[in-house]
Amino acid sequence: MTTVLQWPGKAAAFALGRRLIDQAIPGPRFGGPDGDPSPHLGEGAHGPHLKDGDGSPRTPDPRENLLVVGDNLPALTALLATHRGRVKVVYIDPPYNTGNAHTYKDHGHDHDSWLSFMAPRLLLARELMREDGVLFLHLDDRESAWAQLLGHEIFGEDNSLGTLIHQRAKGGGNARSFVRGHDYIHVWGRDADRVGPFLTEKKSPAKLEIIDGRRMLVETDVLRAGFGRYARGSERRLMYEDILSVKGAKKLAEVDAKLATGEYILRPWGSDGKHAVVRVTPAETASSKMYSIIKALGGQNDLDPLGLGGVFSYPKPVELVKALVDSQTFFDPDAIVLDFFAGSGTTAQAVMEANIRDEGSRSFVLVQTPEPLRSKNAQAVMAAGGAGGAGVGGDDATAGGNAATDGEVGGDAGDGRPGTEAEFPTISELTAERIRRAAEVHSPGLDFTEVEVVE
Repeated sequence: MTTVLQWPGKAAAFALGRRLIDQAIPGPRFGGPDGDPSPHLGEGAHGPHLKDGDGSPRTPDPRENLLVVGDNLPALTALLATHRGRVKVVYIDPPYNTGNAHTYKDHGHDHDSWLSFMAPRLLLARELMREDGVLFLHLDDRESAWAQLLGHEIFGEDNSLGTLIHQRAKGGGNARSFVRGHDYIHVWGRDADRVGPFLTEKKSPAKLEIIDGRRMLVETDVLRAGFGRYARGSERRLMYEDILSVKGAKKLAEVDAKLATGEYILRPWGSDGKHAVVRVTPAETASSKMYSIIKALGGQNDLDPLGLGGVFSYPKPVELVKALVDSQTFFDPDAIVLDFFAGSGTTAQAVMEANIRDEGSRSFVLVQTPEPLRSKNAQAVMAAGGAGGAGVGGDDATAGGNAATDGEVGGDAGDGRPGTEAEFPTISELTAERIRRAAEVHSPGLDFTEVEVVE
């Protein structure tokens, strides 16, 4: 039996997404040859497109790092011209139904409105993805069930890859029923059959050593004398000199072949002059399968060293987003990563840190609305280059609890005085500042292009 999600406004939401896809400026599909020319956006460009700060149309290179300022619905439409079929990883942490006055003009505060808000954006995101692309949809249980059914409908239930758990808190609390210490990350592939395993860096029982000047993962326990438990103190490893008598000539030939390629080395072991068979793997390529529960507590520790502590109340941990990016780009160092609810810019920093492992050139595309962040801390960051005290706003600053959008324009300035939105920096300005500061630490010399959306 197939469950179909229905709500008032569904037909219009899907029709909008499909119309935007059909009317978008044509672009490459599924990552055509690198030499394919980009579409020309000159005089007379129609429909949503991108522009530089001076107002001239901009056609970005799909491989450059981008911060797109504007509503993400026209932004995603504009990106179809250059990024259609090229994005490997989409990570989003969308706004929830918290009653906040979000600046997305098509967003309401009930399940129906939320579904109508998300449907065209997910349709556009799917169109931007590679055939082996993956989308991570991160949210709590307020919209989790609805989001899962919506994702099944857009991507196809057969393309669901499961749900990850993000453990974001621990310890006690004043919750009425129980402490809510986790979120959900629903995962879909554009074509699940083309999606590879979700990988993470391999850790114990292997250990890291420097061999010939290179970081290598060293495993001394790859060949055993037999299966089952071993008595404490007994040697379970099968020494090279004993392979023939214990495992036979075929196993010895296999080991010798790997010794010849350098995958195995021999290391003196014990007091009787024998040698253990040791597997050595370059650290940047040593992987294991990802576990479905990811523990990453808070994100303020990522912002404090950048002088941005307190500007956003609930920034996503870089460790979490990096784990997700790594999981699908472990052997894809040139992948493109998209986040169209960018907020504080966690995804950009996660991509930078993912590149450190293998000296990769993964690129990011972030989209963020230019809504004012009504916080004195935000003002201080932009005016004096520092931050402190308690801040407001979620990582995506459009997700629940963002005081930047509570109430009407011209609300309280945060210290009891009346204020206007013009007095405060926008979230997108702070996103750009976070990218600059993170690059100084993690990726010196990194360039990114800031463009605006023309609707």
